[in-house]
Amino acid sequence: MSNTANDGFSIEAITKEDRQAVIEFLDKFFHRDEPLNIALELMDDVRAKAKSDAFNNSVLDNGLACKAVSSDGHLIGVIANSVKCKFDKHGDDAEDDTKFQHITKFLNKIGKETNFFYQYPNVCRALTIDILSVDDKYRGKGVCKSLMDKARELALKNRCSMIYVGCSSYFSAKAAERLGFQCIYTMSYEDYLNDKGQQMFNPPTPHTHFKVYVLPLDND
Repeated sequence: MSNTANDGFSIEAITKEDRQAVIEFLDKFFHRDEPLNIALELMDDVRAKAKSDAFNNSVLDNGLACKAVSSDGHLIGVIANSVKCKFDKHGDDAEDDTKFQHITKFLNKIGKETNFFYQYPNVCRALTIDILSVDDKYRGKGVCKSLMDKARELALKNRCSMIYVGCSSYFSAKAAERLGFQCIYTMSYEDYLNDKGQQMFNPPTPHTHFKVYVLPLDND
């Protein structure tokens, strides 16, 4: 994948040699800010963190992950994507008895209720943004937009007619809206309860809702 020049940084494919640096970056700038992780104190649970890392590794291995690199060679942003296909067969969830299972069950519920391919019967392939994170010092400087532009490029290259992103964070939802994404689903964290009727996720303000956004693409 060729680099994309920007003001002070470039967008490049993530390689196997980048893996450790990317994982450390995500620990510093993604996991600590992610509302569901915060609500579960997942980063303090070694076993749950291992499950989370396994998921991260799976989406970094599919050739659809990119990094933003500053002009002096520092990693300043990461985006990891995957392709959803209308006729994919989904197996049972992998066995998990850690806190991470609460996140996967929640996301599965969101997926079923969104019923994406039913809402968009003409869409057969969609690019899903699984991870998006930017170094604190570079937020508001176009890094997020450039990573999303690269996601759009990858979506078109992989014959996807839509981009799909689930936003657990108030700030990521606002970023999606600024970039022209359309909200198709919203769930209040207050409404998601466990078997005892207790609120499952209670992240800090201003994170009050999980929202799903889509961006239709012109494949012409």
